[in-house]
Amino acid sequence: MNAKKLKKIFEASNDKYADAKAIGTTYQTMYNIIYKNSICKVDLLEKIANFYKVPVGFFFDEDNENENGNVNVNSNNHIKGNKNIVDIGNKLVYDDVKTLQNKLDKKDELIDKLSNRIVELSCKLENKSK
Repeated sequence: MNAKKLKKIFEASNDKYADAKAIGTTYQTMYNIIYKNSICKVDLLEKIANFYKVPVGFFFDEDNENENGNVNVNSNNHIKGNKNIVDIGNKLVYDDVKTLQNKLDKKDELIDKLSNRIVELSCKLENKSK
């Protein structure tokens, strides 16, 4: 088994503990497989492959990593290791989704505050011109 490929997918997760639980195992088991070369049982490997939407053979094919460290699964599925983005079919996982969402929320709050201030100032100008 090519644990480097499993590591790339697993490390791109925002919540490795939740992923392990969704797969049907523990974080410690995943850690042992990836970093301590523990043997991965076939049924667990099938669950991992199903969770990440890759064929089981993906974890045995060592030829798919290019010189940039990117791992290509097939034309529709690929892992972009350099950007910490995993694109597996329609599932996109970004390391910084929460950060971006927080920035969007703050931007929306600022827009609301500025809009209210514009209305307030417009009313003051209108009252002064009367």
